[in-house]
Amino acid sequence: MSGIAGILLRQDGKPPGSADIQQMLSRMRHRARDGSSWWTDRNAVLGHAWLDTTGESGPGPLTMAGGNLAITADCRLDNRDELLARLGIHDRSVADATLFMGAYLRWGETCATYLQGDFAFAIWDAERRALFCARDHFGIKPFYYHATAKRFAFASEIGPLLALDGVGTRISEHQISGFLAGLPDDPQSTHYAAIFRLPARHTLTVTDSQVILRPYWQIEPSPRPLRSDAAEEFRHLFSQSVRNRMRDTSAVGAMLSGGLDSSSIVSVAGQHAAAERRPKLKTFSLVFETGSAMDEKPFIDVVLGQHQLDSTLIAVGNYAPFAEFERILEEQEGTFLAPGLSLTRSIYRTAGTNGVKVLLDGHGGDEVVSHGYGLLHELANEGRWLALWRELHGAADTYGVGMLAMYFRFLAIYGPACRIARWRSRMNRLLSRLRLEPAAPARGPAWGGLVNAELARRTDLVERFHRAGYMPSSVSASEALTHRWVLSTGLVPHAFEVLDKAAANFGVEPRYPFWDKPLVEFCLALPGEEKLHYGFGRLVLRRAMEGVLPPAVQWRRDKIDFTAILVKGMLRNHRDLMDKMLVSEGDRIAPYVDLGEVNAAYARLLNKPDEAALLDVQYVWRSISLSLWLRQVQPTGSLA
Repeated sequence: MSGIAGILLRQDGKPPGSADIQQMLSRMRHRARDGSSWWTDRNAVLGHAWLDTTGESGPGPLTMAGGNLAITADCRLDNRDELLARLGIHDRSVADATLFMGAYLRWGETCATYLQGDFAFAIWDAERRALFCARDHFGIKPFYYHATAKRFAFASEIGPLLALDGVGTRISEHQISGFLAGLPDDPQSTHYAAIFRLPARHTLTVTDSQVILRPYWQIEPSPRPLRSDAAEEFRHLFSQSVRNRMRDTSAVGAMLSGGLDSSSIVSVAGQHAAAERRPKLKTFSLVFETGSAMDEKPFIDVVLGQHQLDSTLIAVGNYAPFAEFERILEEQEGTFLAPGLSLTRSIYRTAGTNGVKVLLDGHGGDEVVSHGYGLLHELANEGRWLALWRELHGAADTYGVGMLAMYFRFLAIYGPACRIARWRSRMNRLLSRLRLEPAAPARGPAWGGLVNAELARRTDLVERFHRAGYMPSSVSASEALTHRWVLSTGLVPHAFEVLDKAAANFGVEPRYPFWDKPLVEFCLALPGEEKLHYGFGRLVLRRAMEGVLPPAVQWRRDKIDFTAILVKGMLRNHRDLMDKMLVSEGDRIAPYVDLGEVNAAYARLLNKPDEAALLDVQYVWRSISLSLWLRQVQPTGSLA
């Protein structure tokens, strides 16, 4: 994990100097454990904070074409061999960043379509007097920027941009309302009004007169025909993805929770390490007290017993979710939707202390492979009621819910009576429009009463939520469309940015084998029956891990619910803090939340913590998070 930064002179602005880039790099010292440097000419200055995780020599920026091209990149390429062949380069030791410049020279601003891997980079083209920037397909690597008529600046984090003169620290109420609603719907805005993010799968071209944003890829199924054995093809793609992410370093570790996703990665990575005569793969696991709802040690132990691994168990005793929270908010440069981040940080901290630079992470397995629950809607929508009955029977076994209740719910949504009702509703809406009758008032927000009504109105939150927070019925009735919709939500890059910032502070680069472009495209192309069968979600992964995973993990049905330990930790260790933030200092968040609703949710948590509703937990946790962050930034910030 490296850090990138740069400043481009636009029109007749102040020429960039080394003092500015040094100041920016100093705000990313935690990303520069293996050095930092910068490059400058009359119009641009590029900086690079270096953490060596690919075995390449020395930090960037790198130059090409007699100095007319310069690049700074935070990157790891997966298709190096393909690019080397296409570009006619025989030196296999060239840096990934050099291949990026070669691709730019060959294909111009379409070069990103030829790249696979995790990357954020900026290329200064002196001849064109243009800065070309790109971010990877899923937003794994961050890229933030600030633009005025005279200057364009970018960095891997927000802090280096805030350090520049004239950027300003006005905070965005648009982002605050989205956070409270659990809706990261804007791929460009940040918590600060003058700072933006380059969206995933987009490029950005900056010249004296223009800033042009372009998409270079859309999330689509693979166009290749499926092989007869989907599990065999999945195993091949998954194994290759894991191998790519173990590239060129012995300092590789992996998270091991005992769940299906992390256990699959650890098992395959352990096999690769043994086959290539590497040291035993280091694994890191959180271990909760025996008998607790979070205890997964039996599953961890069975994986450790099957493979040659170097295991570190991290005991979690008295979990305190708001411990170090103000430090975490500083790292994150704003609020975030990850209540369990302090637990993840303890893994990063331990891994870094144990000399691990690269940490394989099973994050995203649910989304990429898909549980296939869209198939249930698909079956009902097509009137395949016997097949639906079979799948609901398996789901009832998995989740312990009443099958008849679920079946009749689907019948009510998709059955003949509902189809007639939907037809009538469409006709009534059509007649209403023909009569020019006023539309019915919008219903209350789906997130309940957390967001202050005036803030919701000013930020168009109801409209935003209906546009980006709800899966349309036309989408939910198809597993293929449901799967694509899930992978396209703003929660995907949001999670990567949160994890990137947390890991960077401990000198660790997370890598995600499930978020591999060919693997994602393959999973999107799978029929629903390869994802869900007799209640077993992610079926193709389970089948692919035959003989690799212990059966107890391979065919595991349950999944840990984090809510109970979060509530217990908040009430046991942070009662005084919650009283202070929600009651005595409640005025701080009153412009943003409905304090009456929040305190009612808090009272319910206090009265019946063992029966805590997820919505109440979200109300309390998000309100306290917002209050703590506002306490940090409001002395120097103002609202936008």
